[in-house]
Amino acid sequence: MRKKLALPALMMTGAVWTLACSGGHVPSAPSVLSPPNAASAAGGSLRVLDDPPMPPPVGDPAPAIPTPIQVIINIVGSFGTNAFMPNPTTANMGDQIVFTNTDLVLHHIVLDDGTDLGNVPPGQSSAPVPLTTPTATYHCTIHPTMVGSINGDLTPPPPYYPPPADDYYGGYY
Repeated sequence: MRKKLALPALMMTGAVWTLACSGGHVPSAPSVLSPPNAASAAGGSLRVLDDPPMPPPVGDPAPAIPTPIQVIINIVGSFGTNAFMPNPTTANMGDQIVFTNTDLVLHHIVLDDGTDLGNVPPGQSSAPVPLTTPTATYHCTIHPTMVGSINGDLTPPPPYYPPPADDYYGGYY
């Protein structure tokens, strides 16, 4: 019979100590009947569910900036615009441009803005260079017909024909 009385007495003692340590206040979860107040939030702000929603942030959101990637341009020949693959190449500003020589001879690549990528031996790649302008053109200094572009047009300009020399008869002899 002592065991039956010991358990309720122990539980009662625990409840008395809990009340004594909490200053007589029994904490409870907030409910519809007793919503929390801002004073009990220790400086934090609480929004009651009946309040209107928060206004959107002022100003335009920052535009999405694409993550830079590495764009590889393969050197596949030594003559003309077909020596680069792909040509023209598509890239975003900030992308890293790399030339990989799959040809059998040495090439020296230079961007037309003056950026020198140096020699690219067969089977090797150039150092990555960031694209700093929306469009760019490049060429091989060893093989002058090797030209290419990034985000540009490779349509060759029309050939230049000098005007005929003035002659007294106007082309009729």
